Amino acid sequence: MAVTGKSAVRTQTKKNNGSKSSNSTYDLLIVGGGITGANILWDSTLRGMKSVLLEKNDYASGTSQATSKMIHGGLRYLKNFELGLVRESLRERATLARITPNAVQTMGFLTPIYSLSEKFVLKVGMEMYNALSYDRNRNICEDRLIPKYSYLSREQMILESPTLARENLKGAYLYYDYLNVNPERHTCEFIFSAREKGAESRNYTEVTSIRPEEDGIYRVIAKDKVTGKETEYKTKAIVNAAGPWADFVESLAGVPADKHLVRSKGIHVITRKICGDKTVVSKKRDGTHIFIIPWRNKTIIGTTDTEYPDSPDRFRVTKRDIEELLNEINSSFGYTDLTLEDVDFYYGGLRPLVEDPGQKTSTYNASRKTEIFDHKDGGFPGFFTAMGGKYTTSRAVAEEVVNRVADFLPGNFRSCETHLVPTSTGDYSDLASLIQDLSRRYPKIDGAKLELLSGRYGSQAFSILEHSSAQEESYLLQNGETFYECELRFIAKREDIRFASDFFFRRSGVGVPGMPEERETLRIVNSLGKQLRWNAAAVKKETQSVKERYRIF
Repeated sequence: MAVTGKSAVRTQTKKNNGSKSSNSTYDLLIVGGGITGANILWDSTLRGMKSVLLEKNDYASGTSQATSKMIHGGLRYLKNFELGLVRESLRERATLARITPNAVQTMGFLTPIYSLSEKFVLKVGMEMYNALSYDRNRNICEDRLIPKYSYLSREQMILESPTLARENLKGAYLYYDYLNVNPERHTCEFIFSAREKGAESRNYTEVTSIRPEEDGIYRVIAKDKVTGKETEYKTKAIVNAAGPWADFVESLAGVPADKHLVRSKGIHVITRKICGDKTVVSKKRDGTHIFIIPWRNKTIIGTTDTEYPDSPDRFRVTKRDIEELLNEINSSFGYTDLTLEDVDFYYGGLRPLVEDPGQKTSTYNASRKTEIFDHKDGGFPGFFTAMGGKYTTSRAVAEEVVNRVADFLPGNFRSCETHLVPTSTGDYSDLASLIQDLSRRYPKIDGAKLELLSGRYGSQAFSILEHSSAQEESYLLQNGETFYECELRFIAKREDIRFASDFFFRRSGVGVPGMPEERETLRIVNSLGKQLRWNAAAVKKETQSVKERYRIF
């Protein structure tokens, strides 16, 4: 945990294969392996509940992998006067910096100003944002501090972003939030940390039936989508944290819907580097915002925000989606001229937004608040649904959900500890102390390698380096980063890798900046196949599936 004075300590890890006896009854079963479900598993486990999480695809493969890679306080929500949501977001931003410091980096955000009225409105917003984040640096280590906002002159803004449109440019405000470098892995950290403390989880396991029994127990049938095997789970309580699929899970159980779930489509593209070391907040032609984000020697551009009326199972990012986004950035960001050839990777997802009956507003302006439904009045006591919300506030949402579960279940459980207890990656005081401890433990390992792994995995770097050597294999990624064989072995052995895409895009992130050169891609898949005992045909198939992910349809 990032608290001054605490030394970096080694976190032991152990593999949990998620096995259970056929007559086992859980306190809580969670449907959905995104950031909300992951936090609920972590919270409930720390309180002493016997919990299991089931995810129909891979962990963090839905909305949680489709973020703008930020942990932010929600500055733009001030315009709707959602002061409570902004304050909660700012509080949770600081909490995540304390319990998962390896997952966040301080990032500057530049908001250009083109009129005096805009300058006045932004000044008011900045002051409110600053006031609401009065405790932003409390118990935060020095390498994760959030500075106060400042004003930049026209000349200073041009130096920061030379390609920005200059006509009528007055200056800019610079404020700070956090960059979340790998939200997919960050989500999994909560799941795997919970497993180390006795929880169970299964990916590619789809719930096909939920049936309440007279004894107050729910019978849940789930099918392994890889093997076809069906398993029955008995549980005293259920939390539906399926995000864009939440209403489908409710229908599966026969739970009456209290409110309407609206799905908002958001896409991002990753391109060559077109900005400096700060995020630029630009405006699209319709007045909504677009972010130009520096990330891993590349630039992330996003996001869109349009209603998606179809089934979430049919969602995909299309060539037209990408072209429309590129047209917007070429229009709003000065002299850029990006084409499809410049897109190294793309991703998208669906935001689950809650709408009251009869309510109709644009998805961009819709509230990001979370709604928690207790379905006892509909005849389903112990069945809860969490809808809406945002990545940053997911820990607080989990706390409220598990509070309700604890009130429902018989027996006594501990109070929430997730605002204090770090995950298995976050058990260190500051990055410099962690690197020093690693160098003492592994004196033969190059300092640059220790720094890289500590930044990626925090205190978990101790376990990753246990079987490392100075001469081990390494891989060169498309963005110039290095990835080591010890990382690959660690992830393959303990993190539920069932397909190469799980590894490339959601655990290691080696494929997200762009596809590595063919030779490096083949080396990675071959090494992964050795760890997972894939035959030659499986290795070939998995290599092709990775390459296919970069096609634009």
